[in-house]
Amino acid sequence: MKFTSTILLLSVAALSSARVLSVRQANAQSFTGALGGIAATPILDSGIEDRPFAVKADTFDNLGAALQRSCDQQFNGCANEANGGNPEFSTQDCAAQKGMC
Repeated sequence: MKFTSTILLLSVAALSSARVLSVRQANAQSFTGALGGIAATPILDSGIEDRPFAVKADTFDNLGAALQRSCDQQFNGCANEANGGNPEFSTQDCAAQKGMC
């Protein structure tokens, strides 16, 4: 009985941990516009208590700052693509998209 209880307890703990990991990695960036296929950088949970939001390697203490970084990175990628000769959109289109992001 003790062995069965231990196995049950470990199974519940493992499932709980797996659920926490999947929830923590949900993208907090909800903007879906993507000129040229360039999406806004995902905002994930950094795992750092006082700087919980991560955009690539950068961490932030509030969602607003993380959203700004994510949208800035998308704009930079979009503008680089437009400046690189993509005829489908311009840097002005990228700026308009950033305003919606």
